[in-house]
Amino acid sequence: TGQAGEEGQASWLLIRLGLSAFFAMNVMVISLTEYIYGFEGNVAAILNYVQLILTVPVVVLLGLPILSAYLGALKRLRLNIDVLIIIGTAAAFLISVYSTFTREGHVYFDTITMLLALLTLGRYLEANAKASSSNAIKGFLDLAPKDAIVIRNGVEVSVPSEDIERYDLVKVPPGTGFPVDGRVVEGTSSADESSLTGEPVPVPKEPGSMVYSGTVNLDGTVIFQALEVGEGKTVSRLVRLLEEARRSRAPIERIADRVTAVFVPLVSVIALAAFVFWAMRGSVDTALMTALSVLVISCPCALGIATPLAIWIALGRAAGEGVLVRSAEFLERLSGVNMVFFDKTGTLTERELRPGAVRIAPESHIDEREIIKLAASLESGYSHPLADSLGRAASEIGAGLVPAAEVKAAPGMGVTGIVDGRRVAAGSARYMESLGVSTEGFARGAASELESSGMTVMFVSVDGEAAAVAGFNESPRPESAAALEELRQDGVGALILTGDNEYAAGALSQKLGVEARSGLYPGEKLEIIEDYKGRGLVTAMVGDGINDAPAMNAADVGIVLGCGADITREAADVSLLGDDLAKVPWILRLARGNHRVVKQNLFWAFFYNTLGIAVAAVGLMQPVLAALAMIVSSMIVLGNSLRVGRMKVER
Repeated sequence: TGQAGEEGQASWLLIRLGLSAFFAMNVMVISLTEYIYGFEGNVAAILNYVQLILTVPVVVLLGLPILSAYLGALKRLRLNIDVLIIIGTAAAFLISVYSTFTREGHVYFDTITMLLALLTLGRYLEANAKASSSNAIKGFLDLAPKDAIVIRNGVEVSVPSEDIERYDLVKVPPGTGFPVDGRVVEGTSSADESSLTGEPVPVPKEPGSMVYSGTVNLDGTVIFQALEVGEGKTVSRLVRLLEEARRSRAPIERIADRVTAVFVPLVSVIALAAFVFWAMRGSVDTALMTALSVLVISCPCALGIATPLAIWIALGRAAGEGVLVRSAEFLERLSGVNMVFFDKTGTLTERELRPGAVRIAPESHIDEREIIKLAASLESGYSHPLADSLGRAASEIGAGLVPAAEVKAAPGMGVTGIVDGRRVAAGSARYMESLGVSTEGFARGAASELESSGMTVMFVSVDGEAAAVAGFNESPRPESAAALEELRQDGVGALILTGDNEYAAGALSQKLGVEARSGLYPGEKLEIIEDYKGRGLVTAMVGDGINDAPAMNAADVGIVLGCGADITREAADVSLLGDDLAKVPWILRLARGNHRVVKQNLFWAFFYNTLGIAVAAVGLMQPVLAALAMIVSSMIVLGNSLRVGRMKVER
């Protein structure tokens, strides 16, 4: 077919099904003619031979692949429903061949061919559903343009995007997508990054800014240097992570596997019992057809797509909204979350903190400009709101940063290192005390003054002495209150966990209407999360992924905010590629809706199969009708799964 993967499998199934349908329809026509005219003797024998000749290609095209799949499962020590289909159809085929050559008994070529065709049709529907889900994920690759303008030796040339090499200069006119990741070296513009982050606000781009494949240049021509190409570019990594998530299995799928392991031998016993019962009543033909009907109606095609298809659709929809769920297991965990913990700084508040005041120790010989330079240099290697704020402050006063050495960080507490030959530390009062730096006297008083006005404070020590206390102002994100209110309306609890002071935490708590626990060590955050888990709650921790990794690992689900193109953050079970906190209640509602659909699918598949087996066992269903019923079941499950892609999630 020229296609690979699930799409190629679906296409090959369709080709085999189309070829077999020609032979099967001819067998049905001959069988119907025999039934109407009641041929006997040589005419009947010739027609049976013709049916045999027409049936053999169907058995080869449709029956042998089922046998091959079963043998493959057998090598992995797995028993599946294929063995039942093989036994039933093989028995009917061998009896029919025997009857053809001996001219005794009945032939079932029409039943065999139509049965194999309908079974294959059911498997095609399953394979096609998987391929459609896979194509939806691979559609992210289409976000990047196929061709690009590259400047080589001062000449602009058009090349396929896959031929772009690292460090190539790429020119992108307005309205054109960025083919690979890189850094702008010339021109200013804005980019639409909603395909990655789900946020529609254009992002300014200027020399030094990063641009990402799959996003669109809006209003100015820019030239950027390619840094991540091929499999390393953002859309390729996104597709790879989604494929990994798709291949993962949710706990509810493993339950279905265990039930199926019992189901196969149970169906075998029922089919055998039905055969013996009807054979004892003197009708081997009826016994064979009844047993075959039981085996066919039990075929768990619907069960095979009941869980994974809904999960794949949910994962794809979440990714389209800028929410990357790392595995099917975490999607299932999200459906049960009823308590969400939030980091404060940079999560519920704006990431950009504003320096409010700097208090210098009276006995210190270092001025404010030098303090900012030292602290900003020390923090320059970290992506944190306080570090970013210090970097901007240093830039505004023209204080050039210098390299820091022997840098050591205590997550959620502070950083220490050597800057300009001096031992510098920046962090909380507890961090200073852990380093043996006294915060009594001036430092404690300055901190109380700044904290009482609602500022977040940071102590700075130089050579073992408290040299300054800096205060930073912050404001809540515009969507924080609405997101927390949505969680409350959905019956999900929320709690702020922060190492910040009680005044800053209290002010934010009052604005957002949610309880806050302040002054927490990272270990104390873990204790609180473990306490709630011990009460039987399913927990999630939302943070920026920088100082929150221990708490995220402790929670049932860790959610990282504002990953942007950094979609591979290891701390994240769920990555919000943008900064919109409204995506937290959104993904919880999607996960709950998906879980409901999965349970509905599983209930329907088991109920339908169980009812069908009972009807078939008492002789009220022919094999061809059983195959049709199996397809109907698959179609119902398929339609229900597709609802996940369009169910209402927004409040």
